[in-house]
Amino acid sequence: MLMQSEKNSHLMQLHLLSSGLLVSIFLLFSGFVIYPSNMPNYWKWLMYVNPVHWANVSFCRFQFIEGYPDPCSNYLGQLPFCDQFPTMTVGKAYLAFHELSEDSKRPWLPYVILLGWIAFANILTLLGLKNIEFVETSQSLPYVRKSTTVYNYEEDADSESQSNYSFSQNSEKYDASTYPSPQNSGTIYRKMKNNGTVDAWMEEFRVDIERNGLGIPVEPVTLLFEGLSFTRYNEGNKERSSVFSNITGYAEPQNMLALLGGTRTNKATLLKCLAGRVPCTGNLQANGFRPGAPFCRLIGYVEKLDAHQPYLSIRESLQFSAALRLGKEVGSMMRNIHVELVLSQLGLLPYSNQLVGSLCDSTGKTFEIAKTLTIAVELAANPGILLLEEPMLGLDTTGTSTVLNVLSKVSRSGRVIVASLTHANGRILSSFDLALILTEEGHQAYFGPVGYNCNELLEYFTSIPKAPRYSENATPVNFVMRALGLGIRKGQTPQINYAETYQTSFLQEINSKTISNAKKLIKERASEDQFSTYSAPYSRQAIWVLLRTQRFLWRNVQYTYGRLIGCIMIGLLMGSLYYQIEYKDTYGATSRMLYIYMQVLLIGVISANNVIPQIGTDRLVYFREKRAGMYLPVFYPVSWAVGEIPYIFIATLAVVGIGNGMAGIGTGSMAEFLQYWLVLFIFTLCVTYFGMMITFLAPLPTLAAFAVSIVTSMWVSASGVVVVLSDIRFYRWMYWSNPFQFAMNVMTSISFYCNTKECAANCGCPRFPDGSYVWDKLALLRSLDHGRMDTDILKLSAMCVLFASLAFIFFIVLKHNSPPQS
Repeated sequence: MLMQSEKNSHLMQLHLLSSGLLVSIFLLFSGFVIYPSNMPNYWKWLMYVNPVHWANVSFCRFQFIEGYPDPCSNYLGQLPFCDQFPTMTVGKAYLAFHELSEDSKRPWLPYVILLGWIAFANILTLLGLKNIEFVETSQSLPYVRKSTTVYNYEEDADSESQSNYSFSQNSEKYDASTYPSPQNSGTIYRKMKNNGTVDAWMEEFRVDIERNGLGIPVEPVTLLFEGLSFTRYNEGNKERSSVFSNITGYAEPQNMLALLGGTRTNKATLLKCLAGRVPCTGNLQANGFRPGAPFCRLIGYVEKLDAHQPYLSIRESLQFSAALRLGKEVGSMMRNIHVELVLSQLGLLPYSNQLVGSLCDSTGKTFEIAKTLTIAVELAANPGILLLEEPMLGLDTTGTSTVLNVLSKVSRSGRVIVASLTHANGRILSSFDLALILTEEGHQAYFGPVGYNCNELLEYFTSIPKAPRYSENATPVNFVMRALGLGIRKGQTPQINYAETYQTSFLQEINSKTISNAKKLIKERASEDQFSTYSAPYSRQAIWVLLRTQRFLWRNVQYTYGRLIGCIMIGLLMGSLYYQIEYKDTYGATSRMLYIYMQVLLIGVISANNVIPQIGTDRLVYFREKRAGMYLPVFYPVSWAVGEIPYIFIATLAVVGIGNGMAGIGTGSMAEFLQYWLVLFIFTLCVTYFGMMITFLAPLPTLAAFAVSIVTSMWVSASGVVVVLSDIRFYRWMYWSNPFQFAMNVMTSISFYCNTKECAANCGCPRFPDGSYVWDKLALLRSLDHGRMDTDILKLSAMCVLFASLAFIFFIVLKHNSPPQS
């Protein structure tokens, strides 16, 4: 079930954030990005218990304590650490320069620290497995109350009455002869508020709606299908095989038709064919419309998978579907009333204010509520025909009864119900008016009435000569399935060709006459060219899809607030670690420069990776919405690209405001601070769009995460910090197409640049003890260029646009971003 995968995604998000923050702490306090002598005394203890620090000490000891035995006197003026320690060997001078000599004198200590961390981590794991129990519901989502009353629904009705009444003044125009005036609806909302109890005003609400004709009328639809056939091409043996052939039948308003027998592929493909989602040969029409845009608007298709946005409430899910699938003639207030009617009709009002993700195993009605919600989302489009894939699958007896009652109510409202059933019993099948039964080969073995306790269906099969004898101990459905050689315990291959028997039967003649009479009453309707592909205008599509994505981000505690808290923690840690470090010597200047390096590295890598599971969580929901033809597909990636902007804006402000403010980096003036913040914001947006692009490019989220990790690692390595530009050979092109390098050049220039060429004798530009200028030395070592600042900002902005545009293109063009049709 999709809700279980949503819960797993929530846990994965939490693990990513917590593990990312822990790795950030280890890197910050490793002694690499800030020299131990510059580290505040209150944080040095964290360096001495840091496994990354001691692993680095151990590796450096093996590499340098005995290696590089040449005397430093041979490299004076070439290696900075040899200039400082001219009497040592090159290897030992390197250790001394990087303040690793003292720790290297105890070769046993790194092993003790690392083994201690292994033991500590395993103990915590055992204690966690033993004592911590994760509930099924996401901790960020509220539980569904088991009470049958609506929580604070009277207050909701009051506020909704005011908002709907005020909004109706500017609502879209509709035909006054068909729809009521806003004054009538306002009266009903006031009645809802003034009634005594919740249950009483809910019933009053429903009665008043029906009495005043406020509901959107259901267009009576007759579904006719004659000689439907579908052949599938098998790529393996390059042959064509018949899935079903010569299927004929009908369904009129208030009819419930069950599809039985055959294989699951037979029934599923036939149902998609009846919905117009799979092209097949034959005559298929609904009220004279052939498959196309107007045909599909008469259809509501309830998929087997309950795929819904976990961070929308049940009411919001229905409002989203209604806004995008009802026609332009239906105003906003009428849509809201229609949604309330659907909620009331299907018994979802007690849960209407709960988030969909909170339904997971928090009540005893989890599955039937989820299935009812899937039906309700389709009914929000006010279809005349409702098709359902295996609506009873996975439900217990109570859940099955609940869904059958829902379908019965929907049918009585004037709609056609068509459902595929597997392993149906007599009680379930008796709830349907008609049954269409397929043989295992996909031929039609029966189409006709079911009857009370399946008596009419049973009468037809027992009347066939040479048919198996019916045993009183067998149920009618099992008898029919065994006769056809189907069911859980398959019978012998039937000796009778039930498809040919039906084609020559009196029942088939009656059905043919019924279809002929129905066709005479239905005139051919207008061509689909007169109808637009989507019910809602593009402006409404863009607004509602963006609103839905914003709700996803706003309510996703693990992602949005976890990201903000993580940025605040990184800012506090880095700010306290680099608090007021002066750069009068090489150690201080290098530490301050590496502050920018670590800031860009942490923010960039975390942002690029964290967006992947979010889109992965939402992908199945998008597939359902695309199959339903709700909106133009490009609005989906656009909503993600636009939706991330305010959160990245605030998160980067937290990092710069806290971290840089405490460290005194990039805070020389308000203009300097704003420019630094702007660059970090653009860079973070750039790498986030890169992660989004890879997510749409890769067929699986795991492959996307792997690709993002590889590329960001290469960018970090070729950014000119760990390996300077003069030493980069084959991958030099990556240095000049590297967002990390562009960001660090600009941010380092903002923080360190001083115009030494125009300096007088009393120049205030920072110097090293040897008299050289800090900026000149850093610029030479790192290939920094203050003159490239504007160009690099433009390049970062261009890369943002490029990654976002490629994300849109990949999303639209690549096949794995489109839902499978059959």
